[in-house]
Amino acid sequence: MGNVHSNSKLSPEELRELEDATYFDKKELQKWFREFMKDCPSGTLSKDDFVRIYQQFFPHGDPSQFASHVFKKFDSNANGCITFKEFIMALSVTSKGTLDEKLDWAFSLYDLDGDGF
Repeated sequence: MGNVHSNSKLSPEELRELEDATYFDKKELQKWFREFMKDCPSGTLSKDDFVRIYQQFFPHGDPSQFASHVFKKFDSNANGCITFKEFIMALSVTSKGTLDEKLDWAFSLYDLDGDGF
């Protein structure tokens, strides 16, 4: 799946790929994609923007360090930006995944050095 979309629709191939790889159905994927593109018209979400959005949920504290860790987890290819595919894959696990998938995801978030301990 490409990083930039010139319109607000996923291709049929992208939809099929994401339906197979996530717990979302076609309608949910289309809705999430429209919202993602509304917030990220370039098709990607930068770390600074991610942290800024994350901070809106915690107005009485400074979650920027934690948000940076979450960003790294969402940015699965570590290129410094989150594509829709990366976003929806992480969202799928965290919102609809099995208990084991959610625990694995949470553990990997706190496994800062990646050593599995």
